[in-house]
Amino acid sequence: MFKPIKEAWGKQSKFSADLPLSYTPSKPYGLTEDIDEVLALTTTDLYDSMRKVQEEYVSEEAHNPKATYLPFRRYLVDWMSDIGEQFNLHPTTIHTSILYLDKIFREQDGAVCPPRNKWQLLATACISVASKYEEAEEHCPPIPELLEVTKLYQSGQTPLSFRDGECEVLGYLNWTLRAICPLHVVGYYLSKGVTFEEDRWQGRKLIEKIPKYVKKYAEFFCNLTLQEYTFQKYEPSHLASAIIMASRVALNLEPKWRPDLASLTGYEESDIEPCFEHVFSYYEEQFPGHGSRSNSPKNVTDL
Repeated sequence: MFKPIKEAWGKQSKFSADLPLSYTPSKPYGLTEDIDEVLALTTTDLYDSMRKVQEEYVSEEAHNPKATYLPFRRYLVDWMSDIGEQFNLHPTTIHTSILYLDKIFREQDGAVCPPRNKWQLLATACISVASKYEEAEEHCPPIPELLEVTKLYQSGQTPLSFRDGECEVLGYLNWTLRAICPLHVVGYYLSKGVTFEEDRWQGRKLIEKIPKYVKKYAEFFCNLTLQEYTFQKYEPSHLASAIIMASRVALNLEPKWRPDLASLTGYEESDIEPCFEHVFSYYEEQFPGHGSRSNSPKNVTDL
């Protein structure tokens, strides 16, 4: 099997922060494998690449809080998520498809939002295009089944006409299909380790289940923030870092951020504190009673 050049092992991301000279790094807790060895590549290069292209779809400049489709956006997100679950698509595929939809609908640079009678077709085409980019071929929904499940057959769509809808989506996106969502970045962070042997849970040493609960919370926060368009003013890596902090706070891990995480993500605690407060306050608003900042892992099952 191909192995990367040994000198590349432990290579630091261009976007990572340097650890203080007097700081002794803590070992990640709960990792059972080295993701670089598993993939036979240097994953920091992937992170650098994600950060370079992430603004193609999400940035403060592209954020348009006055877009006319926003009152209906949550219904579209829920509907697309439901379709994705019915076809067992990976969550990153659905998140990517929603980024496609947002880019088409947000009326950027003088563009006009597509007419409402085309929304279902374009949303379905976004799912199809995203699956072809993100999934293995055998996992892509067959077009006839997709039209049946979405009831587009009833509105006169055929596999041939649906292909035109996919081409329309590709045209809107200028054939630029690599869209980085926070869930992509969170996946990278989790693979490198976001809990550490020096962390404390409710004042005690970590237990075996903690990394699994951090993962559950992080994925939950990714899905939660996907529903609310205001979070698209943050770069995906920025929001992903805030989501990791929120997951640690929800589980009462101390400290809530540490130099090891700053080195991994490239963000100091002060950089992500405002975004973290936005994420956690939205969580508390949506789930009253669950937003205590001293929760134990058992609460994850209630989400």
